[in-house]
Amino acid sequence: MHYKKGICIADLIEEEKKYGLALPEKEYPVFNKTLTSANKYGEVKIDGQEIHIPNSYHYTQLYVIKYWDDFKVISPQGEVLYKGPRQYMNRSREIPWQFILKNWMRKPRSITYSRYFPYLPGRIAHYLNSESMKLRKERVDWLQSFIIKYSMQEIDERFYELLPVDDKENRNESLHASIAHPYDINWSIYDSLQPFNHSLTGEEV
Repeated sequence: MHYKKGICIADLIEEEKKYGLALPEKEYPVFNKTLTSANKYGEVKIDGQEIHIPNSYHYTQLYVIKYWDDFKVISPQGEVLYKGPRQYMNRSREIPWQFILKNWMRKPRSITYSRYFPYLPGRIAHYLNSESMKLRKERVDWLQSFIIKYSMQEIDERFYELLPVDDKENRNESLHASIAHPYDINWSIYDSLQPFNHSLTGEEV
């Protein structure tokens, strides 16, 4: 009941509807649309952040449509090239490794300078960080053959199992010969460590 009129609120609402305008049958789209272009790495700046957009290098101009919570990048022909959350939503965004590896295959020298290189798992980063451009291309090609089936993390976890035969035989030599990863971890030594069979006492610590 309404606290003052003493009438059921539901009845009051029904009466009020006679004087109101009808609401739209479809939700009104609220968005911001801007025209932009990708840089030479296939990245588009959105909310101040460079984001890799697959196949963006095919187009001289692109449309970025921003909603309050997400965005999408559209080609001039209306094809949606990429969709993702706005930066301030603090949601994880999947890295399109297939397209990134494809670009690295064309430009192996750019691998260590790529903004995505720090996101590589340690073993894979070491593996790709070779001074030889020929080796880099071969190893990127190796990654491409598995990234279709496995995630980057899964490839890292099964690294020695999936490693090419030639690299397995020269694993230690190739890892030491590569340039150090920013985290400077020697994975060949790390993986050889064995856990202790006893727990340390307070005195041993």
